[in-house]
Amino acid sequence: MLFKKAKKELVLVKAFQGLFLNEKGELKDDAKVVMAFLRDEAGARGELGSSNGVPYFYDNENRFDVNAGAFLLGKRRMFDLMVKYLSLDEREVFKLQGVAKKKDEDFLDELNV
Repeated sequence: MLFKKAKKELVLVKAFQGLFLNEKGELKDDAKVVMAFLRDEAGARGELGSSNGVPYFYDNENRFDVNAGAFLLGKRRMFDLMVKYLSLDEREVFKLQGVAKKKDEDFLDELNV
């Protein structure tokens, strides 16, 4: 049983790394954009409590919203699993800040917009 679980984990690690990492073991440029998007979407920027000034876990009447909390924790869990399978450390995750914006600016420059 333990061997099957370890084998499944290894298959997942190899699959994630094949999709996202180059030959040097670094994130591909497109992978950086995707991971930056997922990090922001999952609320994994090191911020706590609010998005655009609206508290995450509270409704309009300032009551704790269990469903919103569970939803956000689920999104965060998926991002954390990707970081785990890609073997990224915290420094690499924090370097993603601004990657998507930079990629958008480069793309617009290529289009001469």
